[in-house]
Amino acid sequence: MSSPKYSVLLLDDSEDYQRILGRILRPAGYKILPAKSAEEAWQALEVRIPDAALVDWNLPGENGIAFARRMRQDPRFSQTILIMLTVNSRPEDQVQSLREGGFNTFMTKPVVPAELLARLESLLTRRAKS
Repeated sequence: MSSPKYSVLLLDDSEDYQRILGRILRPAGYKILPAKSAEEAWQALEVRIPDAALVDWNLPGENGIAFARRMRQDPRFSQTILIMLTVNSRPEDQVQSLREGGFNTFMTKPVVPAELLARLESLLTRRAKS
């Protein structure tokens, strides 16, 4: 198997959902960096800067919006694509994640695998061209 084309931080406190996302992303060639809390995610980020991060809103401790805001304030992650992946589906949740968290896009769970892969590929391709 060829080496992964991109690395993706999976920040979700649900092991089941991490497994589901891994089954979608690994076969498409993505390297997965799993984390169940913002604290775990920061430890992973000290080792590797991911190309993208899928972040759940509802996390133990620091929520996904606060985590993303901290990432956006750190120049090391200025090129990292951030995707909010949550059960929160109100329009105001989408606006808050985009405005306050600096997310590139917002998706609700359960995720449609083809849509997730298409959005990820599109955002990463657009980033590479800029």
